[in-house]
Amino acid sequence: MNRKSSTSIQHQLQLFFVLTLGFTVLIMGGVWIGYNQVLLEKEAERVLIVESDIIGAAARPALMFNDQRMAGELLRTMRFDPDVSLVKLFTNDGNSLFTYAAEDDTAVRGEEVAFQASQSSSFSDGRLRLFRVIAHKGEPVGVIYLESRLNHLKESQYAGLITVVVVMAGCLMLGLMLASRLQKKIATPISSLAQLMREMGEGRDYSLRVDSRSYNRETEDLLVGFNQMAEEVQNSFNTIEEKHKQLKESEQRFRNIVELAPMPVVISRQSDGQVLFYNGAAAQLLGIDIHATEDVHTLDFYRHPEDRPKLLKKLMDTGSFVGLEMAAVRRDGAPLWISLSMSQITFEGEAALFSAFVDITDQKRIEKRLEEQVSERTQELRQTRDELQSTLDNMLDTYYRLSSDGVVVWASNSVHSLLGYSAEQVTGMPLEALWVDGCDFSLAAAALAETDGVLMNHKVQLKHKDGFELWTSISAHLIMDQQQKVVGIEGVIRDITLLVQAEERKQALEETMAHVQRLESLGVLAGGIAHDFNNILAGIMGNAELAELNVLENLPVDKELKNIVTSSLRAADLCTQMLAYSGQGACLRSDVNMTALVEETIQLIDVSVSKNISLKLELPNTLPEVYADKTQMQQVVMNLVTNAAESIGKDRQGSITIVADLIQAGSEDLRSGFIEERREPGAYILFEVVDNGCGMDEETMDKMFDPFFTTKFTGRGLGMSAVLGIVRSHDGVIQVDSEKGKGSRFRVLLPVSDHAATTHLNENAEGANLPESGITVLVVDDEVMVRSVVERLLNKLGCKVLLAPDGEQGFNTYMCHREEIDLVLLDMTMPRMGGKETLERLRGVDAALPVFICSGYSNESISGQFETVQPNGVLQKPFTMKALNKAMSSWTQKG
Repeated sequence: MNRKSSTSIQHQLQLFFVLTLGFTVLIMGGVWIGYNQVLLEKEAERVLIVESDIIGAAARPALMFNDQRMAGELLRTMRFDPDVSLVKLFTNDGNSLFTYAAEDDTAVRGEEVAFQASQSSSFSDGRLRLFRVIAHKGEPVGVIYLESRLNHLKESQYAGLITVVVVMAGCLMLGLMLASRLQKKIATPISSLAQLMREMGEGRDYSLRVDSRSYNRETEDLLVGFNQMAEEVQNSFNTIEEKHKQLKESEQRFRNIVELAPMPVVISRQSDGQVLFYNGAAAQLLGIDIHATEDVHTLDFYRHPEDRPKLLKKLMDTGSFVGLEMAAVRRDGAPLWISLSMSQITFEGEAALFSAFVDITDQKRIEKRLEEQVSERTQELRQTRDELQSTLDNMLDTYYRLSSDGVVVWASNSVHSLLGYSAEQVTGMPLEALWVDGCDFSLAAAALAETDGVLMNHKVQLKHKDGFELWTSISAHLIMDQQQKVVGIEGVIRDITLLVQAEERKQALEETMAHVQRLESLGVLAGGIAHDFNNILAGIMGNAELAELNVLENLPVDKELKNIVTSSLRAADLCTQMLAYSGQGACLRSDVNMTALVEETIQLIDVSVSKNISLKLELPNTLPEVYADKTQMQQVVMNLVTNAAESIGKDRQGSITIVADLIQAGSEDLRSGFIEERREPGAYILFEVVDNGCGMDEETMDKMFDPFFTTKFTGRGLGMSAVLGIVRSHDGVIQVDSEKGKGSRFRVLLPVSDHAATTHLNENAEGANLPESGITVLVVDDEVMVRSVVERLLNKLGCKVLLAPDGEQGFNTYMCHREEIDLVLLDMTMPRMGGKETLERLRGVDAALPVFICSGYSNESISGQFETVQPNGVLQKPFTMKALNKAMSSWTQKG
């Protein structure tokens, strides 16, 4: 092993001691010379001061008198020190009084000395210069200047220098002797140690040892320590050799493993990125030619070269990283993606980077495709979400979600139109704050869980922000977590206030309809009963009249027969009222002024009203007329006023207000709980009767129009029934408001007349007046009693009668005797063939045939059933022979 030449430790020690000793002696000599110089200068200065004081004392008189001659004589007579080369006397004002210069010192001749009033001394140019003030009794009288050549001082210095040189030479010799001695005690063992170390270093023989015997303990300890260290080094070297061998084997195994590993591995120099090692997998992936000789750099494989400084910085910050995805390229430029793991290592003595990576190009391609699909799907979902949100925002239904403790966590924007709160305002509100009757959410959730967690269309009242209540239909289901624990509730709220109100109106309407249908059924029943009663009464009255005709006037039975006829007429009047209730009563309509009609009717009933009751009339002078039956309208007014008076009673004060007015009635104004038919909005005459009597409860109001219902002991219960029937038949409306103990209000609305009064049915009938006798009449009726009575009445009138029990036989009889028959009396309601069809068939044969309808129903209800073919008249049962004769006499005999 080569090494630079260097001085041996022996020579170094010798030189060290010589230099150290010489330097020490030199310093000491210099110090001594310097100190001696100071002492000599001080002594020279002291001597010169003494001499100046002597001269000054001698020269004081000359200075005091400024006597130059005296001063010169004095100084020339004095004996100066041989070293003094120049003496000057100055007066106080700086004038030179006298100068003395040594003859052998040419340097001071002609020298100019500047005056100085103060005392001072200085050494320069090998001379001592001194200024001393000369004083007399404390007052300065002049200044003396002395200059010394210091020859004596220089001689002393030279003698000292010789002494120092001699001493230094002696010390140097002593140092050499000491150095030689130290060489034997220190340098020789160290030189032996150095020689041994050179041999160990050159031959790497760590078994060599040095002799530890020495002349001093420190050197011996050093040699013993070296031998111990050599022993440790030998052991360590052996261990290192073994480890080095193992490391080489391990490196070879690692290299074999890495080269055969399927994962690409690259080791590159950290400083410049040159590839130091790569395995077969890396060569295959990166497209590196294994047999190529040119250098390969990692920068060749960066798709973006600026990524390398970023990777190095990341590596410096973290020391290593794993699974970093980055873009790379193959040797041929083909792009690829890798998942890179990197760490810092030392490879072949250089700082290097260990890189292992995996090709994820296919994965990135799949990820990109998935990202595109996810992006497309996300866009679709976002669009669907926006559409759904728009749908939710525009739907009347409100979607909501509650937390597990019943707090609103989300609601659709439609909650504002439902409850008046915005979605942000309602969020965070507890369910109890919105519930009308309060709600225990835990109980509600438990009840919901019992129904399999689903609730559909539950009817609940909620509170609006403005304070009013509304009906809603709530559907809900539980939200469960993975542990089947309830974490919330979500569902839909629908405003059903209008639906509930509609149901309530429907229910009220159904109740009204049921009530009206009941009244209508009662009306049909009453009409049927009246019809049947009229048929029966026709037989009774006819037989009674026939009996009257067959007996003498003053016989005892004559009175009873008259009573039978009178009772029959009263019974017929009762049937007329029943027909009026059913709306089928006889009706003779004309234009009627309600103001005049009410005033006229009040005059008729005023005497029957108690004097304790005041009648107040609010009747305008000009009112449009109504198209009505005057008699029936009077009956309506009379019944309503009479009922009002009876509700007040005879024993208490009261008032009845009667109002008539023209109003424009809308659909709401024409609603009635007693008449189901809807009336057309328009101009109506309002007739109103208001009393402050006892009033009615709901039960009484429900039944007050029922036939035969009455709250009076002597009443028959047909007055109010007739009022309802009359109003219905006149296309009117009746409304009632009443409260027990506070009176009642009856409102009747009748349509204003828009046409003139029509003529009666028989005014347009065809045919001629019939003679009183000698005609043939065909009687068609299903009632045997009626046929028999009419036959005998007609016989009394001199008519020939043909009978038929129904319409079919009546038509056949007419066809057989059409040349004989002059007039037909036809019942309306019959089996097999009714009166309407029979009339049409008869008129089909002979359009001029006189036909009278005989029926228990009224003329009004009968005539309304005929459209194109009209009868010549209507005889309402029961009728008298006089009425029958009058009807027949009004027609001309056929022919």
